[in-house]
Amino acid sequence: MTMTTPEIVRQDFLNRPNGQYRETCPVCSHQRKKVNQSERVLSVAVTWPDVKWMCHHCGESGATTLEKPRENIVKFVPPVKRELEPDAQSYLVERGLSPATLSAGGVLSGQKYIRDVGKEVLCVGFPYVEPATDKTYAVKWRSVDGKGFTQESAAATFYGIEKVKIGETIVIAEGEIDALSLREAGVRNAVSVPNGAPVKVSDGLVDPVEDRKFGYVWAANEIFKAADKIIIAVDKDGPGKALAEELARRIGKPRCFSVEWPDDCKDANDTLLKYGKARVANSVDEAEPWPIAGLYDADHYSDQVKTLYKNGAGKGLSTGYANVDALFTIKTGMVHVITGVPSMGKSEFVDQLLFNLSQRYDWRHAVCSFENPPHMHIGKLLEKTLGKPFHEGPSPRMSEDEMERGLDWINDHFIFMEQSDGTSASIDDILDRGSAAVQRMGVRSLVIDPYNYLDMNLGSKSETNLISEMLSKVRNWAAAHDAAVFFIAHPAKLYRQTDGNYPVPKGYDISSSASWFSKADIGITVHRNFEVDLVEIHCWKVRFKHLGKQGMTELKYEVKTGQYVEAQDNWATEATL
Repeated sequence: MTMTTPEIVRQDFLNRPNGQYRETCPVCSHQRKKVNQSERVLSVAVTWPDVKWMCHHCGESGATTLEKPRENIVKFVPPVKRELEPDAQSYLVERGLSPATLSAGGVLSGQKYIRDVGKEVLCVGFPYVEPATDKTYAVKWRSVDGKGFTQESAAATFYGIEKVKIGETIVIAEGEIDALSLREAGVRNAVSVPNGAPVKVSDGLVDPVEDRKFGYVWAANEIFKAADKIIIAVDKDGPGKALAEELARRIGKPRCFSVEWPDDCKDANDTLLKYGKARVANSVDEAEPWPIAGLYDADHYSDQVKTLYKNGAGKGLSTGYANVDALFTIKTGMVHVITGVPSMGKSEFVDQLLFNLSQRYDWRHAVCSFENPPHMHIGKLLEKTLGKPFHEGPSPRMSEDEMERGLDWINDHFIFMEQSDGTSASIDDILDRGSAAVQRMGVRSLVIDPYNYLDMNLGSKSETNLISEMLSKVRNWAAAHDAAVFFIAHPAKLYRQTDGNYPVPKGYDISSSASWFSKADIGITVHRNFEVDLVEIHCWKVRFKHLGKQGMTELKYEVKTGQYVEAQDNWATEATL
C-alpha cells in the first residue's frame, strides 16, 4: 500500500531536531523527468511536535503532529556486537587507525544491505550518540570494499560530539574516518559532520538546497559557544572548501581557524597514511585564523587573485529589476543603508528585495522590524508573494488556501525578531539573534528597520560616536557571517521645498552622523511621487564599482499588492555629481 505524505513525514522526521529541511516530493517526484526526480523541492519545517510541508513544484502542502514527546525522540539502535570482525579491523588498521582509537570511537562491524551493490556486505559502522542522553540513535555504515553507504536512522549531530570536552578547542572533519585519524594523532575533541561535503557547489558556495542540511550546527550551538576556538579540518577540494565556508559562516568566522593539509594530501587520513601522526597534529597546530581580520601576506590570497584575474569581479546578485541592477546589485558581507522621507516606501522596497532574493536564490532572511508587528508584516509579505490584496476591498483578495500556501513559503524564507517583553533592543541583542538565525536557519540577510528604535544607551558618549561604533559592529557582523545587512535609517528633519515636495535625502542627511555615508557599502534613497505612483530609487553610494554606480531610476508601486514593478520605458540614469 502506498504511504501518504503525512505518513511519510511522520516516519522520516520522527527523530529529527527542530529545523528546516528539503526532501524529494512523494507526490510529484516520480512523475518528473528522470534528471529532476531527485531534486529536493519539498520544504519541511519541524517545530516539535508539529510538522508543516509544501512542495515548490506541485504545491502539495499540509501539516501533521509527531506522536512522541520531544524528550523521547531518541531512537535506540539495537545492540551490535562491539568486537570488530577481523576483515573490518584489518580494513581500518590499513587506514592507519589503531584498535584503541577504534574502540574509543565505538566503531562497529556487521553485514548490511547496500542498495548500490544490491546485497549484504561487510561494513564498518560509526555510532551517532545523543549528547543529552548518551544513547546511540543512529549508525552510519560504510562498506569495507568499495564506497557503499547506508544508515540506521538519520544522523543529525556531529559524530563524536558526545565525547567533546567542554571549553576546549573543537576540530571539525569531513568524515568519520578523518575524525578518527585526528584522534589517532592525539588531537582531542575531533568530530565529523554527519552529511559529508555538499554535493552541489557553485562558485565556492553551497547550493541553496544543500544549505538546508546544516541543522546539526545549531544542535551543537551550546557546545560550540563554550569552545575557545573552532578548527575546520575538511577536505581541500571544491566541495570541502564550500563546506568549510558554510560552517565558518554559521559558527562565526572570527572564532574559526582553517587547516592546510600538505600539497599531496586531501584530508586528515591521507596525511596520516603518507606522513604519520606528527604531521597531522602539526597541521592542526598550525591552523590559520579565518581570513576576517589580521595581517596576511599576498600568498594567502593567491587563489582569490587568480580567480579575479580569470573571471573578473562580477556583479552581485540581481535585485529583480534590470534598471535597478544597473545602479546596484546585492552582495553578501555588505551593509546596505536605505533612507528616505517617512512614508515613502523604504520598508516596502526592502521587503520587495527580500522577496526577489528568496524567489531567485532561495535566500532566507532575519527581519527586525520595529514599526511592523510580525503578523502585520507577514500580511504585507503575503501580498507580494501572491500578488493579491490581503484585506477585503474593491479588488479580489487572496483565498484562504492561497494564504496558507503563502504562509508556508514565508515560513520557509523568513524569521522574525520581536521585542515582546516591552524593553528596547540594543544592536548587540539584534546581532546576537542574527548570529543564531544564521547558525540555525542559514539566513543570508539581516534587516534592521529602523535605526531610531534601537536602545543606544548614550552614557558619556555622543550619539555620533555611538552610531559610528554601531555601524562598525554591523559591518563586522556582515563580514563574519557573509550575510547582507539592510539597515533602514530616517533622515534628519527635512522641510518642504517651494513646490510643496520634500528634497531627496542622501547619506549625509541621515540623522546624527556622517558615518551612515562613510560606512555604508551600498547607499539607497527611496523617494515616492504620490501623484503618479512612481518611486525614485537613488543610489548615492557604491563602495565597489563592479557592484554598481551612483544614479537614479524609477519603479512603479502597485498600491493593491504592495509590489514594485519596472516602469515602462525606464532605465537608470547616471548621477549628477
